[in-house]
Amino acid sequence: MRLDLSVPKTNPATGGEDGEDGLLLSTLREGMEHALAAHSGRTLILSDSTTFSQFVPAARSEHTLCMLWEGDALALFALPEVQQVLVSGGQDALEAARFFAHVRRISCTVFPRHAALDGAWNTRARVRLGENALDVPLSQAHVVADLSCMSETLADGYARLLLARLALFEAHALGMICRKQWGGASYEEAFSIAEPVRGELAPAAVVTANARLRQLEADGAPVGEGATLASLCGEHRYPAATAFLTLSALYTAFLERGVPRRYMVPDYAGRAQRAGTKYADLHLPTAAGYASRALSLERARGELLTQMRHIRAAKQAQLAAMRALDGHFSASPALEKLKILPEHAPDGLCAVLRDFGLLEWS
Repeated sequence: MRLDLSVPKTNPATGGEDGEDGLLLSTLREGMEHALAAHSGRTLILSDSTTFSQFVPAARSEHTLCMLWEGDALALFALPEVQQVLVSGGQDALEAARFFAHVRRISCTVFPRHAALDGAWNTRARVRLGENALDVPLSQAHVVADLSCMSETLADGYARLLLARLALFEAHALGMICRKQWGGASYEEAFSIAEPVRGELAPAAVVTANARLRQLEADGAPVGEGATLASLCGEHRYPAATAFLTLSALYTAFLERGVPRRYMVPDYAGRAQRAGTKYADLHLPTAAGYASRALSLERARGELLTQMRHIRAAKQAQLAAMRALDGHFSASPALEKLKILPEHAPDGLCAVLRDFGLLEWS
């Protein structure tokens, strides 16, 4: 099925725009009023500092409890009993609220502030609980997107679509080099959404495309190491764009000139220590596996390089599209992050490059 990137139809109940797949395009105020009217009893309103001023004034009912998100989900469980939770903020706030809703078995409505909608549909996440960060299940949530609250993230939301396309290429490359399974219905639908993103998109199209891709990723479509790299680039203004520019340049250089260094053994223990990860979590190839991958690379190199050049051919048009969405947009590769990416994404393509000895530089 191909995703319709046109603006969804108006929802008469809220005045917002009700798209397919459970996404409601609406103002934050209208979405909140609709959620409050749909449930009786006390409601928890959770917001991070970036949207607190916009979120809280919309709820003046005596049956609402407001809380500022400060990064620790454990604080939610010290609150009085509530019948639903509404949350506005970034990925960590959305995931914490959905975990809270899962444990309490209550309804959850999320108002993402980032156009990529990360944290709205994934089924599990690492959530901070006191001194620990645990992998926990998340409840399903109603998703309301206010485009006016996402204006500063639209360019990076567009870049998140490009990372989704790169994730599909990565899955294909791993399938050919490492003989891993790839493809399937979710892969094909994700490809039909991400591949045409080679020019300008309207804000609503950026959000609806991301919504469907996040759902497909929750259903098994590749997420890719690009999402991990974007999280490592959090100090950059446009982390998804930074990650896309970094990985697309690396993949192209690898396929054009990368030759496995047969007698080069990476310092796996040292790399894990520098990355802050566990050596035991690394997936290291056997000698036979290394040889098999090196041979498969040479067989697949031409086909993969052709695909990668096709992806990069739209780079200038895509950069122009991001500048059209955000006049302040500017991003460049962050090559230093590649030194630790394989340890944070042990199943990714960069881990294969590391095993080939191609990510060792001072």
